[in-house]
Amino acid sequence: INRFDYDGDYGTVLNRFLIQAAIGYPLTVHGTGGQTRAFIHIQDSVRCIELALGDAPERGERVRIFNQMT
Repeated sequence: INRFDYDGDYGTVLNRFLIQAAIGYPLTVHGTGGQTRAFIHIQDSVRCIELALGDAPERGERVRIFNQMT
């Protein structure tokens, strides 16, 4: 089974916000909101998720980890 990480350690803020919005949970911002990380445009991030969903592994296939920055 592939993973859709939505936590603060492995997930992106977009993934976390998507999950929180889907379950009606208030969106959380950690710290001051001024942290910096690698930047990826929201459209590119959504496209990465779309590609991963469209290329689901077959039963028994090894798990594939996608890194949206690479």
